Parts: sequence; structure tokens; C-alpha cells
Amino acid sequence: MAAIDNASGHATAEELGREYLRALQAKDKAAILAILAEDFTLVVPCALDGVNDSNSATWSGLTGPNGADINLDKTFVKIEPICYPDLEFTPGANPNVAFAEGMGEMRMITNRHYRNMYVFRFDSEAGKLKRIREYVNPITWAISMGVALPEVEPV
Repeated sequence: MAAIDNASGHATAEELGREYLRALQAKDKAAILAILAEDFTLVVPCALDGVNDSNSATWSGLTGPNGADINLDKTFVKIEPICYPDLEFTPGANPNVAFAEGMGEMRMITNRHYRNMYVFRFDSEAGKLKRIREYVNPITWAISMGVALPEVEPV
């Protein structure tokens, strides 16, 4: 899929989501930054401690294209390749909302393979991505990243 032409500012969240994931897999930072709103937010609610709020040590997020720029540099170094082979896209009832789900298949710089189910929610405004929520299985993520799982007492 070629980069979208969004000169009119009318790209839907689905079109922007597809472009974001195409550019992410191609490690095309310029294409990603071109479709992000000035107040863009990426939220990855991956809470290993079982607390579903942003106070979790493994819950991550960033704001603005500058935050995305720094995050992309780190991601592109740590992961090779980034691949989502069979994503299924679902547009929301509102064209400013879309979802994608599918398997991510990657290899970390440590040569450790990482395979996890992803669900993305894309929110757009004025033809730019305003927010992405990226959901993964936190247990699979932790094991693949070599992060210790918390010890809990049985209920």
C-alpha cells in the first residue's frame, strides 16, 4: 500500500491506521510523523502488576510528535523486523475511529523472537492520528522481553 495523500485532511481513521502500520513495518519514521496530530498520544496499557491504570511500571505512553520521534528511534533499534502479517481492520461507526487486530511477529535485537496478538484503536481528527491505543497480551510480552512476572499469592 502506498502512502496516503491527505492534502485535503479528510483521511479516515482506518486509512491513517493502515498507513501508520505500513510505515511502522517499513521503519519509515517520516511517513509516521507526517500523519500525527500535534497533540498525538500513544498509549500502551500493558500492566504486568494487574493494575489497570497508568501508575503501573509497565504501562507506557507518549505525547506529541516529538515523543513519537524518540520512541520510534528506540523501537527501530530494538526490533528487527516489525511485522504484522495478517491484520484485520474494522472501521468504527464514526470515520474518526478504527480498529486493527492481528498477530505481530518480530525479532528483538537480542535475537529473541516475539510473537503476540495486537489490537490497535486509532482515533483521528482533521485527517491526522490523534491517539493510538496499542493492546498486547502482557504475559506474552513480558516473557518475550525477559521481564520478570510479579509474584502473587494465591487467592
